[in-house]
Amino acid sequence: MQLYPNITPYHDFHLSVGSGHQIHVQEFGDPAGLPVVICHGGPGVGLHADNCRFFDPTRYRIILYSQRGCGQSTPHLTSANTTTELVADLDYLRTYLGLEKWVLSGGSWGATLCLLYAIEHTQHVHGLILRGTFLATSADFQWLYSRHGAAAHFYPELYARFSQELPDVASIFAFYRRQLSDDNQINANHFAKLWCQWENVLSHGKQQHQWGLSSPQLGLNMARLMVHYFTAQCFIADNFIGEHYKKISKIPTWFIHGRHDLVCRFNGVQHLAEQLNAQLLILDGVGHGVDSNVYLAAVRRAADLMCIKLSRNRCKD
Repeated sequence: MQLYPNITPYHDFHLSVGSGHQIHVQEFGDPAGLPVVICHGGPGVGLHADNCRFFDPTRYRIILYSQRGCGQSTPHLTSANTTTELVADLDYLRTYLGLEKWVLSGGSWGATLCLLYAIEHTQHVHGLILRGTFLATSADFQWLYSRHGAAAHFYPELYARFSQELPDVASIFAFYRRQLSDDNQINANHFAKLWCQWENVLSHGKQQHQWGLSSPQLGLNMARLMVHYFTAQCFIADNFIGEHYKKISKIPTWFIHGRHDLVCRFNGVQHLAEQLNAQLLILDGVGHGVDSNVYLAAVRRAADLMCIKLSRNRCKD
Protein backbone atom coordinates (compact mmCIF):
# COMPACT_ATOMS: atom_id res chain seq x y z
CA MET A 1 0.00 0.00 0.00
CA GLN A 2 1.36 3.40 -0.98
CA LEU A 3 1.28 6.36 1.36
CA TYR A 4 -0.44 9.53 0.26
CA PRO A 5 1.76 11.92 -1.78
CA ASN A 6 3.96 14.64 -0.34
CA ILE A 7 2.10 17.90 0.03
CA THR A 8 3.03 21.41 1.09
CA PRO A 9 1.41 23.22 4.01
CA TYR A 10 -1.23 25.82 3.28
CA HIS A 11 -0.62 27.44 6.68
CA ASP A 12 2.72 27.72 8.52
CA PHE A 13 2.98 29.82 11.68
CA HIS A 14 4.21 30.17 15.26
CA LEU A 15 1.78 30.38 18.17
CA SER A 16 2.68 31.91 21.53
CA VAL A 17 1.61 29.57 24.35
CA GLY A 18 3.01 31.36 27.39
CA SER A 19 6.18 31.49 29.53
CA GLY A 20 8.11 32.70 26.49
CA HIS A 21 7.38 29.56 24.45
CA GLN A 22 6.18 29.60 20.85
CA ILE A 23 5.13 26.41 19.07
CA HIS A 24 5.63 25.87 15.35
CA VAL A 25 2.45 24.74 13.53
CA GLN A 26 1.78 23.59 9.97
CA GLU A 27 -1.54 22.72 8.33
CA PHE A 28 -2.00 20.47 5.29
CA GLY A 29 -4.81 18.93 3.28
CA ASP A 30 -8.42 20.14 3.12
CA PRO A 31 -9.21 23.10 5.43
CA ALA A 32 -12.80 21.83 5.59
CA GLY A 33 -11.81 18.19 6.19
CA LEU A 34 -11.88 16.07 9.33
CA PRO A 35 -9.27 17.69 11.62
CA VAL A 36 -6.43 15.51 12.89
CA VAL A 37 -3.52 16.73 15.00
CA ILE A 38 -0.29 14.72 14.98
CA CYS A 39 1.78 14.54 18.16
CA HIS A 40 5.43 13.71 17.52
CA GLY A 41 7.59 11.43 19.60
CA GLY A 42 10.63 11.89 21.76
CA PRO A 43 10.02 13.96 23.79
CA GLY A 44 12.10 16.29 21.67
CA VAL A 45 11.92 15.07 18.07
CA GLY A 46 9.84 17.85 16.47
CA LEU A 47 7.30 17.68 13.65
CA HIS A 48 8.03 15.70 10.48
CA ALA A 49 6.02 16.43 7.34
CA ASP A 50 6.12 12.78 6.24
CA ASN A 51 3.61 12.02 9.01
CA CYS A 52 1.01 13.77 6.83
CA ARG A 53 1.23 10.93 4.35
CA PHE A 54 -0.79 8.53 6.51
CA PHE A 55 -3.85 10.75 6.00
CA ASP A 56 -5.92 11.35 2.88
CA PRO A 57 -5.40 15.07 2.14
CA THR A 58 -8.75 15.26 0.34
CA ARG A 59 -10.60 14.15 3.48
CA TYR A 60 -8.47 15.32 6.41
CA ARG A 61 -7.35 18.70 7.71
CA ILE A 62 -3.90 17.66 8.92
CA ILE A 63 -2.29 19.66 11.73
CA LEU A 64 1.37 19.17 12.62
CA TYR A 65 3.17 21.01 15.38
CA SER A 66 6.39 20.85 17.37
CA GLN A 67 6.01 20.65 21.14
CA ARG A 68 7.68 23.16 23.45
CA GLY A 69 11.43 23.30 22.91
CA CYS A 70 11.37 21.02 19.84
CA GLY A 71 12.03 21.50 16.13
CA GLN A 72 11.38 25.09 15.09
CA SER A 73 9.46 25.86 18.29
CA THR A 74 11.35 28.33 20.47
CA PRO A 75 13.19 28.57 22.78
CA HIS A 76 14.94 25.20 23.10
CA LEU A 77 14.63 25.06 26.88
CA THR A 78 13.36 22.65 29.51
CA SER A 79 12.01 25.43 31.73
CA ALA A 80 8.20 25.75 31.81
CA ASN A 81 8.17 22.48 29.89
CA THR A 82 6.10 19.74 31.52
CA THR A 83 3.38 17.34 30.42
CA THR A 84 0.69 19.53 31.97
CA GLU A 85 1.86 22.44 29.83
CA LEU A 86 2.03 20.31 26.68
CA VAL A 87 -1.57 19.14 27.17
CA ALA A 88 -2.63 22.77 27.75
CA ASP A 89 -0.77 23.83 24.59
CA LEU A 90 -2.69 21.24 22.57
CA ASP A 91 -6.03 22.51 23.79
CA TYR A 92 -4.99 26.11 23.24
CA LEU A 93 -4.08 25.19 19.65
CA ARG A 94 -7.48 23.54 19.18
CA THR A 95 -9.23 26.67 20.43
CA TYR A 96 -7.03 28.95 18.32
CA LEU A 97 -7.92 26.96 15.18
CA GLY A 98 -11.62 27.20 16.01
CA LEU A 99 -12.17 23.45 16.36
CA GLU A 100 -14.72 21.86 18.65
CA LYS A 101 -13.37 18.32 18.22
CA TRP A 102 -10.49 16.64 16.45
CA VAL A 103 -8.79 13.30 15.94
CA LEU A 104 -5.45 12.83 17.69
CA SER A 105 -2.66 10.70 16.26
CA GLY A 106 0.83 9.99 17.52
CA GLY A 107 3.56 7.43 17.97
CA SER A 108 5.59 6.49 21.03
CA TRP A 109 5.71 9.55 23.34
CA GLY A 110 3.30 11.25 20.91
CA ALA A 111 0.78 8.49 21.66
CA THR A 112 1.29 9.09 25.40
CA LEU A 113 0.46 12.75 24.92
CA CYS A 114 -2.64 11.89 22.84
CA LEU A 115 -3.94 9.63 25.61
CA LEU A 116 -3.26 12.21 28.31
CA TYR A 117 -5.04 14.89 26.30
CA ALA A 118 -8.01 12.58 25.71
CA ILE A 119 -8.28 11.83 29.44
CA GLU A 120 -8.24 15.55 30.26
CA HIS A 121 -10.36 16.81 27.33
CA THR A 122 -12.52 13.84 26.35
CA GLN A 123 -15.33 16.03 25.01
CA HIS A 124 -13.02 17.45 22.33
CA VAL A 125 -11.77 14.13 20.89
CA HIS A 126 -13.34 12.42 17.84
CA GLY A 127 -10.92 9.48 17.88
CA LEU A 128 -7.37 8.25 18.54
CA ILE A 129 -4.90 6.66 16.11
CA LEU A 130 -1.88 5.50 18.11
CA ARG A 131 1.23 3.58 17.04
CA GLY A 132 4.01 2.12 19.16
CA THR A 133 2.31 3.50 22.26
CA PHE A 134 4.41 4.42 25.29
CA LEU A 135 2.44 4.33 28.56
CA ALA A 136 5.13 5.96 30.74
CA THR A 137 4.86 3.53 33.66
CA SER A 138 7.77 2.60 35.90
CA ALA A 139 7.78 -0.81 34.18
CA ASP A 140 8.22 0.91 30.82
CA PHE A 141 11.29 2.78 32.02
CA GLN A 142 12.74 -0.42 33.48
CA TRP A 143 12.13 -2.16 30.13
CA LEU A 144 14.04 0.58 28.30
CA TYR A 145 16.86 1.53 30.61
CA SER A 146 17.37 -1.10 33.34
CA ARG A 147 20.12 -3.72 33.12
CA HIS A 148 17.32 -6.24 33.72
CA GLY A 149 15.18 -4.83 30.91
CA ALA A 150 14.56 -6.47 27.55
CA ALA A 151 16.66 -3.94 25.67
CA ALA A 152 19.76 -4.65 27.76
CA HIS A 153 19.35 -8.38 27.13
CA PHE A 154 19.13 -7.90 23.37
CA TYR A 155 22.10 -5.50 23.17
CA PRO A 156 24.27 -6.15 26.26
CA GLU A 157 27.49 -4.75 24.78
CA LEU A 158 25.77 -1.53 23.68
CA TYR A 159 23.92 -1.28 26.98
CA ALA A 160 27.18 -1.46 28.92
CA ARG A 161 28.48 1.55 27.00
CA PHE A 162 25.21 3.45 27.26
CA SER A 163 24.65 2.78 30.99
CA GLN A 164 28.25 3.51 31.99
CA GLU A 165 27.88 0.45 34.29
CA LEU A 166 25.57 2.42 36.58
CA PRO A 167 23.39 0.24 38.85
CA ASP A 168 19.85 1.47 38.17
CA VAL A 169 17.62 3.66 36.04
CA ALA A 170 17.58 6.60 38.46
CA SER A 171 21.38 6.68 38.49
CA ILE A 172 21.53 6.56 34.69
CA PHE A 173 19.10 9.46 34.36
CA ALA A 174 20.96 11.52 36.97
CA PHE A 175 24.28 10.85 35.25
CA TYR A 176 23.01 11.89 31.82
CA ARG A 177 21.31 14.96 33.22
CA ARG A 178 24.65 16.14 34.63
CA GLN A 179 26.62 15.36 31.47
CA LEU A 180 24.11 16.92 29.07
CA SER A 181 24.09 20.18 31.06
CA ASP A 182 27.90 20.37 31.09
CA ASP A 183 29.31 23.70 29.91
CA ASN A 184 31.91 21.67 28.02
CA GLN A 185 30.09 21.32 24.69
CA ILE A 186 32.30 18.47 23.51
CA ASN A 187 31.49 16.41 26.58
CA ALA A 188 27.77 17.23 26.41
CA ASN A 189 27.64 16.28 22.72
CA HIS A 190 29.47 13.01 23.43
CA PHE A 191 26.84 11.85 25.91
CA ALA A 192 23.99 13.16 23.76
CA LYS A 193 25.35 10.93 21.00
CA LEU A 194 25.41 7.91 23.33
CA TRP A 195 21.83 8.61 24.39
CA CYS A 196 20.56 9.04 20.82
CA GLN A 197 22.42 5.97 19.56
CA TRP A 198 20.77 3.83 22.25
CA GLU A 199 17.37 5.18 21.17
CA ASN A 200 18.21 4.48 17.53
CA VAL A 201 19.29 0.89 18.03
CA LEU A 202 16.13 0.07 19.98
CA SER A 203 13.94 1.78 17.39
CA HIS A 204 15.54 0.34 14.26
CA GLY A 205 16.97 -2.98 15.42
CA LYS A 206 20.51 -2.19 14.33
CA GLN A 207 23.36 0.02 15.36
CA GLN A 208 23.38 3.42 13.69
CA HIS A 209 26.87 4.70 13.06
CA GLN A 210 25.65 8.20 12.36
CA TRP A 211 23.61 10.43 14.61
CA GLY A 212 20.52 9.90 12.51
CA LEU A 213 19.93 13.63 13.05
CA SER A 214 20.77 16.63 10.91
CA SER A 215 23.09 18.18 13.50
CA PRO A 216 24.69 17.41 16.88
CA GLN A 217 22.83 20.38 18.39
CA LEU A 218 19.49 18.76 17.55
CA GLY A 219 20.70 15.56 19.18
CA LEU A 220 21.77 17.42 22.29
CA ASN A 221 18.44 19.22 22.50
CA MET A 222 16.47 15.98 22.07
CA ALA A 223 18.54 14.13 24.68
CA ARG A 224 18.13 16.97 27.18
CA LEU A 225 14.36 17.01 26.74
CA MET A 226 14.06 13.23 27.00
CA VAL A 227 16.11 13.08 30.19
CA HIS A 228 14.18 16.05 31.58
CA TYR A 229 10.86 14.25 31.05
CA PHE A 230 11.97 10.74 31.93
CA THR A 231 13.67 11.78 35.17
CA ALA A 232 10.23 13.01 36.26
CA GLN A 233 8.44 9.94 34.80
CA CYS A 234 6.86 12.29 32.26
CA PHE A 235 5.36 14.33 35.11
CA ILE A 236 2.52 11.85 35.69
CA ALA A 237 1.75 9.32 38.41
CA ASP A 238 2.73 5.71 37.82
CA ASN A 239 0.11 3.89 35.72
CA PHE A 240 -1.85 7.13 35.33
CA ILE A 241 -3.27 6.16 31.94
CA GLY A 242 -4.25 2.68 33.12
CA GLU A 243 -6.07 4.10 36.12
CA HIS A 244 -8.03 6.62 34.05
CA TYR A 245 -8.86 4.55 30.98
CA LYS A 246 -12.62 4.62 31.68
CA LYS A 247 -12.68 8.32 30.78
CA ILE A 248 -11.80 7.46 27.16
CA SER A 249 -13.64 4.15 26.84
CA LYS A 250 -16.20 5.59 24.40
CA ILE A 251 -13.67 7.22 22.08
CA PRO A 252 -13.03 5.25 18.85
CA THR A 253 -9.40 4.13 19.14
CA TRP A 254 -6.94 2.32 16.91
CA PHE A 255 -3.69 0.92 18.33
CA ILE A 256 -0.99 -0.22 15.89
CA HIS A 257 1.91 -2.00 17.58
CA GLY A 258 4.89 -4.11 16.54
CA ARG A 259 5.08 -7.32 18.53
CA HIS A 260 8.88 -7.03 18.69
CA ASP A 261 8.92 -3.40 19.86
CA LEU A 262 11.91 -2.93 22.19
CA VAL A 263 10.98 0.67 23.04
CA CYS A 264 7.32 0.30 24.02
CA ARG A 265 6.09 -2.87 25.70
CA PHE A 266 3.41 -4.66 23.71
CA ASN A 267 1.73 -6.41 26.65
CA GLY A 268 0.82 -3.13 28.35
CA VAL A 269 -0.77 -1.80 25.18
CA GLN A 270 -2.61 -5.07 24.56
CA HIS A 271 -4.11 -4.88 28.05
CA LEU A 272 -5.17 -1.26 27.57
CA ALA A 273 -6.73 -2.04 24.19
CA GLU A 274 -8.77 -4.82 25.80
CA GLN A 275 -9.94 -2.49 28.57
CA LEU A 276 -11.02 0.09 26.00
CA ASN A 277 -12.48 -2.46 23.60
CA ALA A 278 -10.29 -0.68 21.03
CA GLN A 279 -9.07 -1.86 17.65
CA LEU A 280 -5.58 -3.39 17.97
CA LEU A 281 -3.52 -4.19 14.91
CA ILE A 282 -0.59 -6.42 15.91
CA LEU A 283 2.38 -6.41 13.52
CA ASP A 284 4.33 -9.66 13.84
CA GLY A 285 8.05 -9.47 13.14
CA VAL A 286 7.99 -5.68 13.41
CA GLY A 287 9.70 -3.45 15.97
CA HIS A 288 9.27 0.19 16.96
CA GLY A 289 10.35 2.14 13.90
CA VAL A 290 7.98 2.99 11.07
CA ASP A 291 10.68 2.27 8.48
CA SER A 292 8.76 -0.91 7.65
CA ASN A 293 6.29 -0.99 4.75
CA VAL A 294 4.02 -3.18 6.88
CA TYR A 295 3.94 -0.51 9.59
CA LEU A 296 3.37 2.32 7.12
CA ALA A 297 0.50 0.51 5.45
CA ALA A 298 -1.09 -0.34 8.79
CA VAL A 299 -1.13 3.27 10.00
CA ARG A 300 -2.59 4.51 6.71
CA ARG A 301 -5.26 1.82 6.86
CA ALA A 302 -6.19 2.86 10.41
CA ALA A 303 -6.44 6.51 9.32
CA ASP A 304 -8.67 5.59 6.37
CA LEU A 305 -10.93 3.42 8.52
CA MET A 306 -11.18 6.10 11.22
CA CYS A 307 -12.32 8.65 8.64
CA ILE A 308 -14.96 6.24 7.30
CA LYS A 309 -16.20 5.41 10.80
CA LEU A 310 -16.50 9.03 11.87
CA SER A 311 -18.20 9.99 8.60
CA ARG A 312 -20.81 7.30 9.20
CA ASN A 313 -21.31 8.49 12.77
CA ARG A 314 -21.94 12.04 11.53
CA CYS A 315 -24.50 10.73 9.04
CA LYS A 316 -26.33 8.90 11.84
CA ASP A 317 -26.38 12.07 13.92
